[in-house]
Parts: sequence; C-alpha cells; structure tokens
Amino acid sequence: MDYNFTQEELNIRETISRFAGKEIAPLVGQIEKDKKLPDDLLEKITDLRISGLPFPEKWGGSGGTYISFLLAMEELAYAYFPCIFYPLVCSMVGYGFLSYASDYLKEKYLKGLLTGSVKGAWAFTEPSTGSDPKQVQLKAVKDGDHWVLNGTKRFITNSSIADIAVIFARTGEAVTAFAVDTQNPGYIVGKREEFIAFEGTDNGDIILEDARVESRDILGEENQGFSILLGVEVFAKIAACAGNIGLGRAALDLAVQYAKEKTHRGVPIGAKFQMTQWNLATMASKISASRAFLYSVGAKMDKGEHLAAESAELKIFTGAAVREVASDAVQVHGAYGLTKEYAVERLYRESKFNEVILGSNEIQRVIAASALMKS
Repeated sequence: MDYNFTQEELNIRETISRFAGKEIAPLVGQIEKDKKLPDDLLEKITDLRISGLPFPEKWGGSGGTYISFLLAMEELAYAYFPCIFYPLVCSMVGYGFLSYASDYLKEKYLKGLLTGSVKGAWAFTEPSTGSDPKQVQLKAVKDGDHWVLNGTKRFITNSSIADIAVIFARTGEAVTAFAVDTQNPGYIVGKREEFIAFEGTDNGDIILEDARVESRDILGEENQGFSILLGVEVFAKIAACAGNIGLGRAALDLAVQYAKEKTHRGVPIGAKFQMTQWNLATMASKISASRAFLYSVGAKMDKGEHLAAESAELKIFTGAAVREVASDAVQVHGAYGLTKEYAVERLYRESKFNEVILGSNEIQRVIAASALMKS
C-alpha cells in the first residue's frame, strides 16, 4: 500500500532502503560488539542529509515533506533501529530553531543542523525529572547581558558529539531554552549511559558549571521553554513512531522467514501449526494498523495541523503494538528467540524504546485524555 505517497517520497524511501541494506545491515553485529557506530558510517548517514528532509531550502533543507522524513526513519530502523537517533535529534533541534529561534540563531546554527555540518542535542531530562517542568533543577541566573547556567542533564542523545545543545533551565518560576555552544568552557560531558539496547548510541550526562550564555542565545522568549518543548516533541514523537514501526516490520519479516524455514517432521511450522499462523497474522495486522495511523498523522503534520493529542495517541498505540509484535516474533522462534544468535532477541529489547522516551506513555495518556475532556 502506498498511502498516496508522491513519486519523490517513494524515491526517498527507496534510496534510504538501499543505503540501509548495503551500508548498515552488514555492520549490525560489529556495532553491537564494539558499542559504537563506525565514524565512516555516521559520516555516510550525515551525507544523506536526512535531518534536513522536511525543511525549507532557504535554511539548507531539502524542501521535502514531513512524510518523506518519516519514510526515511522507517527504513533506517528496519535495518538497525539505533541509527535513527542521530538524524532524529538533529532534525528535532532544527525544528526547534526553525519554529522558535531568532534570525540571529537561525543564521548561526540552522543551516548547519539541516545540512549535517552541525550536530545538535536536546537537553530537558534531569536526574530528578523526566517530563515535569516544575522539577527542573538546572538553573540560569541573569548576570548583565549573560545568563550563568549550573546543573546536570541526563539521558541526552548526541551529548558528547553535539556542536550545539538546547538546554532547558529554570529561570525563576518558569523554564527557558538556551542554545549553548558545546565549546563553552562550562559545558562538560558526563558519564555515558548503558541501556538494555541501542548499542552505539551516544547518550549520557551534560554538566553545566558556570556556563555563561548570552541573552541573545535564548531560544524563543524567556520563560517560554516548556511550550517550546511540547511543540518540538510533537515533531519528534511522530518521527520516533516511524522508526519504531520500521523495527516492527523487521521483527515480522524475521518471524515469517523463520516460520518458512523451521520444520517439524519435514513441514514448515508456518504451514503446519495454526498457532504460528495466528501469531503471524496478528503481528501483520498490528503493523498495518500502525503504519496507517502513522501516515495519516504525518499527512496532517504536512498540512500544519495542531497534533499534540494525535501524536500522543499515535505513540501510545504504536508503542504497545510494536512491543507486542517483537514479543510474538520471539515466540515464533521459540527458545531460539531468546538467544543472541537470532536478531529478534535484540529487536525485543529495542521495542520498549517508544513506550518510555520522549514522554512516557503515562504522560501521553494524560495529554490525550486532557484533549478529550476539553473537546
């Protein structure tokens, strides 16, 4: 099903699919072992300029659709899910600059973010808070034409490789977003995280120690930080769902392949056992429903619609669906699905991602339910 994709969108999907199959898939085992994306692979992903797909050419983007960006995320994740993190976060930061930054900040950073010459990080989460702005502890204190930032951010993707980081800091009773150059002497890269999956992903702490930032480096307006966070996370949540669905497709295809190849008394288990067939059919229906939901929301994003509630619903639905698909893929493989010899074991661990990051599903339910109560 093509969901009425344009020829340009289909061409982008095909380009990313070929690239991922040729350049990423053969390296997955090495990446998992070395716990690092090879530098040349990261450079090749950057050269594709995926981060700039849905942005105006004026600022270095490709002038494409948001749908084209979703298709790219899906195809990258089909080959290896962690490969979506770098372009996703850079695009997320780019969207923040395009939507909220002054012309000064756009001129300074946006083109580089969209062409790949500048790497970005988006830093809200802290050791004491994940989604609640009232618990933000990192403080910014005004000092003349500067602000002085002190505190720690946690679980920040690209934090050790970024050139520019958007840091959310408490300014009185509210939160403000600051664009902080990572060459700032007060920007310190902290410990790296180890997760249940996502090997090769750059993620860890950012420590700000008396980092002086000019007032003109505020993103948007002073005390506007939380509304900026919510606006940008709609963009990022939908794209993360595209990656998650790519992961689910991979799990389904591996389960189908195994069901064709694994035999019981000479007959493939997928042809012999109704329960295996039931699992495969259920998996396929969940992926089909998730993709239809994703691209209907993506089409609305291209129309400029307000999608806070729908992006939350999408994340709730696809997060659970893909986790269940990955679990069923393990089930089809039986005990072999629990071994690292088969990729479904890794996909199962990775499938938990979308129910936790970019606002947990508990938070998404609050957003979705609040919209219903206001309707």
